[in-house]
Amino acid sequence: MNKTAKGILIGAGVLVLLSGALVALKLTEPDSGTASGSSLSSQEDHSTLLWELDEKDIKSVAVTFGTDSYTILPEAPTQDDDGNTVYNYTLENTAGLNVDTVLLRTVASRAVAVTAVNTVEEHTSDLAQYGLDNPRATVTLTMQDGTVKACSIGNASPLSSQTYFALKGEDTVYTVASDKLSPFLKGEGEYLSKEIVPERAEDDNTILEEILIQRKDLDYDIRLKYDSFYANVENGGTTATHIMTQPVPCNVNPDRGSKITVGMYGLTASGVVKVHPTQADLEAYGLEDPFCTMTVTTDAGVIQTLKIGKSFQLEGDDTVYYYGYYDGVDVAYSFTTETAPCISVQPRDISSGLVFTTYVWDIGKLTVTAKDRETMTFTGSGTSKDDYQVQLNGKEADPERFRKFYVFLLKTAAEDLCLNGETVQGAPLATITLERQDGKKTQTVSFYEAEGRKVYIEVDGVCAFMCRRSFVDTLFKNMDLYDTDQDFILNW
Repeated sequence: MNKTAKGILIGAGVLVLLSGALVALKLTEPDSGTASGSSLSSQEDHSTLLWELDEKDIKSVAVTFGTDSYTILPEAPTQDDDGNTVYNYTLENTAGLNVDTVLLRTVASRAVAVTAVNTVEEHTSDLAQYGLDNPRATVTLTMQDGTVKACSIGNASPLSSQTYFALKGEDTVYTVASDKLSPFLKGEGEYLSKEIVPERAEDDNTILEEILIQRKDLDYDIRLKYDSFYANVENGGTTATHIMTQPVPCNVNPDRGSKITVGMYGLTASGVVKVHPTQADLEAYGLEDPFCTMTVTTDAGVIQTLKIGKSFQLEGDDTVYYYGYYDGVDVAYSFTTETAPCISVQPRDISSGLVFTTYVWDIGKLTVTAKDRETMTFTGSGTSKDDYQVQLNGKEADPERFRKFYVFLLKTAAEDLCLNGETVQGAPLATITLERQDGKKTQTVSFYEAEGRKVYIEVDGVCAFMCRRSFVDTLFKNMDLYDTDQDFILNW
């Protein structure tokens, strides 16, 4: 072998040795973010069982996290469908509150057995570097026989998915899998269910007699009342079982209005702010002088009240939240306009655009009067197109022609609500009076001139809506077309 070849081989060998040394250094050097000192940790896991106890013997689990301190207590165990024992828990001093028992089981099951992934440092003189001088959380597990296990939870470790951990009164620092400790890094409120009032059960026949919304940004109240007529009449689902009585009387859209007509059923907060808030807390949250109050009164005389206070935002979250308090549940919650629609709902949002809702075959009498035109008085009887008979001004008339004319009247649109105390002037341009055959409802609707080519619609003496003047003009034309064979005008 010549000298050149030998030189190349020797050089390559040196490079291999140097590379191996460099790799060894890289694999054994401490992580730049890992606490220094007499560390016993390495990249390998050396797990240590710190304690393991029997869950059935738990007496209490006390947790301090941030400013929250709470205690989890066992309740009577139950059996699941397979006959296995299920241990149940509750929070101390939360009688009457809806506790999330599933999450509490997780806390208890994690507390009875703790395994360290690594021993980081024995006899440390500097707990601060691990966040254990002022720990994020402390946990004290007390067993029925008096055994006590207490620990502190510090900062997250640079090692993947691990957190610094120490036993109370000891100076050895461990790491424990972060997911095993996460249940202890929650405030008390996170173990309360955000569901305040459950959904209505199928066999719940409670009637919500009145729903009242009072808000500081409105010059009026929004008041809905249960209407037995609409609750029992067949009208094809065109109206809700409640009607709006304030700020103006009108029907409520069954779909868009359901978020309000459901009352408190299904009320679920966005979050829990504080359990057992003090008077000072309520004042700070704006709940002593609420921005919004929703009150529901049932047929049994039960009154439910939801108060909404100040708005706030969380760091890094664009969502606007509002403090809220439901009377009878001593918890301050957070809500959004989605979880508490009463915060922002407007009358126009839930009102129906329909003025007339009666089925054509239910009409007993329909009178239409208009300026400079003969009054049209229809009288009818029957239950369907097969047997319905109608007269116009005392003479037999074609039921199908009457039906088509009424189709136009059904298009009477409440295009806007009169929310500013509008009043009508002068004589009406037209008036329509409708009486049902069963006598359960009579409705008088009059149209009055308004500014801007619009008309006011007065319902039973109350100026409630506005629509375009072109509707009334089309009404006049269709009255003129009635005795012809021409189609009625349905658009304007």
